[in-house]
Amino acid sequence: MPPVRSPALPEAEPGPAERAERLARELDAAFAARARLYWHLLVTLREALGEAEAERLLSRAIERHGAAAGAVIFAGLETPAPMAVASRFLTLASPDWGRLFPHVVEEDGGTVTVRVTRCPLKDAWVADGRTEAEVETLCRVAGHADHGVFGAAECGFSAETWRQGRGGCCVLRFTDT
Repeated sequence: MPPVRSPALPEAEPGPAERAERLARELDAAFAARARLYWHLLVTLREALGEAEAERLLSRAIERHGAAAGAVIFAGLETPAPMAVASRFLTLASPDWGRLFPHVVEEDGGTVTVRVTRCPLKDAWVADGRTEAEVETLCRVAGHADHGVFGAAECGFSAETWRQGRGGCCVLRFTDT
């Protein structure tokens, strides 16, 4: 019996612009799904272990995942200079050429600051009706991915995740160690 053509395939191959637009939407949706997974994991752990232990364990798991990604991203990086680390990350790991997490890069002496202006995870939590306190907690937990990623870079790193009353998203800082 011959295979049946998948109904997922279009009748005619879409043009590059249409494909790119669809892939960008699907990428955004994938990050929103990741955000929702974090929420459900946090709620499930909270029910079983309490607030503090749930946040601690989920943060630890996310940081481990980030460290594994960082080991790949920064493998072979010749120098862990702040701009080299930020550039490597933004070039290799910031989806859709930085459009998924729009940002502004500032350099002041030996410090590079990346101010993220939009986060699809935060957008999903807000769209789902999470309270500002819940979004703040989720941002803090999700921010542990950055600590894992940039810990692998051997560059000085700090992050401020979004807090109630503050616009934008997270702020990442890279310094010489």
